[in-house]
Amino acid sequence: MFDGLPCAALKSIVFSSLNWLKLLTLMEHEIELKLLLPEGIDDSELTTVLSQFSANIEISEYTLFNQYFDTPDWLLSKQKMGLRVRSSERGIEQTVKTSGKSVAGLHQRPEYNVAIDSLEPNLALFDSSIWPEKVDIEELQDSVIQVFHTDFKRKTFLMRLANDTDVEIAFDQGTISTAESKDSISEIELELKRGNVKILFELAEKIAKVCPSQLGNLSKAARGYLLAKHQVAPKRRSLKAVDLTRGDSCEDAFVKGLEYSMKYWQEAEYRYMRTQKISDLVDVYTGMNLLSECLRLFSDVIHADELLDVKNALSIRLRKWAWVEQLESIKALSSKRGMFSKKLAQHDALFNYLRGLKDGTLNLSRPQFLITEKDNTILQIKLSKMLTDKPWRNEKGRFQKDIRAFAEKKLENQWYNLIDKLSEISFSESDYMAMYRRLKTALNYNVLLGQCFSASRREEFTAPWKDIFLGIKELKTLNVLQNKLQGTDVEDKSELLSWSEVKKNNLLTVIEQSRAFASNVENFW
Repeated sequence: MFDGLPCAALKSIVFSSLNWLKLLTLMEHEIELKLLLPEGIDDSELTTVLSQFSANIEISEYTLFNQYFDTPDWLLSKQKMGLRVRSSERGIEQTVKTSGKSVAGLHQRPEYNVAIDSLEPNLALFDSSIWPEKVDIEELQDSVIQVFHTDFKRKTFLMRLANDTDVEIAFDQGTISTAESKDSISEIELELKRGNVKILFELAEKIAKVCPSQLGNLSKAARGYLLAKHQVAPKRRSLKAVDLTRGDSCEDAFVKGLEYSMKYWQEAEYRYMRTQKISDLVDVYTGMNLLSECLRLFSDVIHADELLDVKNALSIRLRKWAWVEQLESIKALSSKRGMFSKKLAQHDALFNYLRGLKDGTLNLSRPQFLITEKDNTILQIKLSKMLTDKPWRNEKGRFQKDIRAFAEKKLENQWYNLIDKLSEISFSESDYMAMYRRLKTALNYNVLLGQCFSASRREEFTAPWKDIFLGIKELKTLNVLQNKLQGTDVEDKSELLSWSEVKKNNLLTVIEQSRAFASNVENFW
């Protein structure tokens, strides 16, 4: 049952030998990819893709009714565990899933299954060692309640290939429901039963080429828990330093940086498809930029043809998303709760024009299409495959070099020119604008490498630079306003232009104060 599994997946849970022998009959490891599909799509494209492979295919169809249980205070979900009772034409089964790992859309997680004859879970039938310490099983049994359920039709295609590789492709359509709300299910799950995991990526790419899709990073259970907690998507998170540890190599840091960037990017895409918020589009662009910086940062020590292909594809994606920066400025100008609303909201014609400009930008740019188009999905699949294959290990490189010395050199080189530039007595608006891209890259390097050093010193160093960066973004927003005013016939145009110029001068004064402070802060590396 464990054919083709990486050793790390098996070592992630440690049991005594006696418990290990008992749990072999209960435990499975899922390794799967998930593609989210538009509602109403049928399985014709999937059938076309599968016909391209030389394989024996067994097809079956059935309906699954899954109940998910937790305590009123979410004890299991806090432990990153899920308790499910599944009923179908095949019988009733209870399952406990532990957190496992999800990397760039590839899911690996242990699960424990027991056949039962009731729709209510019987926790005593599981081996006691799968539960966290200090959990009273009898007390937990009395406390669990159904928090949501899923009801969907599943069509499965079990592919048996000649190279001892079996893959199950499940086409699911239905609903996730709580007592108060519902969400739709329309997805394809590709699960490796045995053999080489590479077939999952090959299948996923072929499906993405013929069907609009989005690489899914959330299970049905995770979506159900969000729904039960009255959330439509994971909460928005600000960037933080990648979690590096003492003794990490350059490869470790590279992989962690890619995983972090991809998760940030994919979560932002998922949120936007649910919320339609511009802030989520900004996060999509931010995640892609951080990923691009990660690839560039480690290019000296990690080499592979696949990396070059991914870098080129990502550069194309970033160019397609470049409009997001101006959209962010337009949103700031047209928001009734934004920093400019007190003045601009008084001018109805301008305010309406800006809102129309925002809507027009979204209509022309079609972010929903950009998220589900094949090039985007295939790029993410390739990244996921690369993180699994680690092709750079076949090339010469210094990827096992300790990360700290590498980080010191890279941070020193990136920040040196910026710090040297700060020493100039005169600094104009155009100087700050010219600094924007380099400063953005330097701050991204802090995210990717900063955890190698003292957190308090890093935060002290970074704070004034973040202030400068945000100040430059405000300058860019005011420049957008001035450019739009020049091309429109609105009342009081000259007054608004004068007001915006005063705002820019005041803003430059504040940025100058941050510049003076930043020039005196000691480096953290």
